[in-house]
Amino acid sequence: MKYLIIGFLSVLLLFGGCSAPSDGEAGGDYYLFLNDGGLAGALASGDIFQVGEDELRVTNLLSGRDTTLGLGAVRNVLSVEASGTPRVIGNTDRQRLIALDRPTLDLDTTWITREPFEYTYLGQTYWASFEPSFTGFPVYARPNALDFVNRLVDWSATAPGLEFSEFSLYNSFGQPVIVLSERERGQYRDSQIILVDSVGDKQFTGRIVMGAPRGEVPITFTRTDGVANDYPPDAFIEEVNRGFSRSYLLLERNRPMATPTDEKRLPRRSFIDPGDLGAISASFLDDGSVMLLSDDHIVLQGSYVLDLDKGLLTVTDDTGASYRIFVDTGEGIHFTVPVSVVELEGGRLVGEDNYLRIDVVEG
Repeated sequence: MKYLIIGFLSVLLLFGGCSAPSDGEAGGDYYLFLNDGGLAGALASGDIFQVGEDELRVTNLLSGRDTTLGLGAVRNVLSVEASGTPRVIGNTDRQRLIALDRPTLDLDTTWITREPFEYTYLGQTYWASFEPSFTGFPVYARPNALDFVNRLVDWSATAPGLEFSEFSLYNSFGQPVIVLSERERGQYRDSQIILVDSVGDKQFTGRIVMGAPRGEVPITFTRTDGVANDYPPDAFIEEVNRGFSRSYLLLERNRPMATPTDEKRLPRRSFIDPGDLGAISASFLDDGSVMLLSDDHIVLQGSYVLDLDKGLLTVTDDTGASYRIFVDTGEGIHFTVPVSVVELEGGRLVGEDNYLRIDVVEG
């Protein structure tokens, strides 16, 4: 009898270990669906899904929806082979699937936010910082959104890519995925999706698969040394307050191909008028705030966080809005402030984006 019971239990364990998932249960590899304007049925661009027996378990990177779709709801877009592999049968010129197939790869949030990076995109070199905090407009923000701070190394233009000010990092879909986002208050205007293919000690590489020129754009983020860490913070503040400032725009006004204000724009920026130019100074105050002051009014004032390793001065005004000011200490002390130079025309403000440079000159 004892041996009969043992044999019975062994059979139960064998069948339990080999049993297939229940009907409709999703499992296995993850796939990213991208749609460049074709009819997609119940699917949407940015959907990541797993295939079950008769359904797809779907999470969307852009909208955050988390749902289950029956295969019948996507029958005009996808077919699933007997092996469980999906393929696009809809508009293959505008729709594609990418298998996320590097399950052993991980991109740690602490590692990515510790130091700044350099990267090249569309022939331009950028400096970027993945921040561990979020200072954007909180309404309708993606749950795991953090700040992405981005600038051209040579300040040559307000180029494509500078409008992105948020990032989200996902590590639970087979391989790391980064989403860069542009927002105007509560509305997301544009996004890039980057699939991370490899991670090393000093860099990580990937592909921009959405939000770039059509196809896939390779990209490598490489750690760079501290951007403005020549001074201890106290000495830096003392030097700024002891000197005096002069200011000027880095980019020519009314330049050819200037970015209109209703197109791609810099992230949150200060608004100045032409009369402010040449007369803006920077001062750190005893009350723990910092001020940018022109001859006749305050351009920006608020509490601040100074991170000289990343070359960032973050100023938060009394409305709770935070502004990123870039700090350079390579040859003297320089602040670079994203601005929009505006004038009143016909009852509305008209202008263009630019960068204001404030040089601190020894007193």
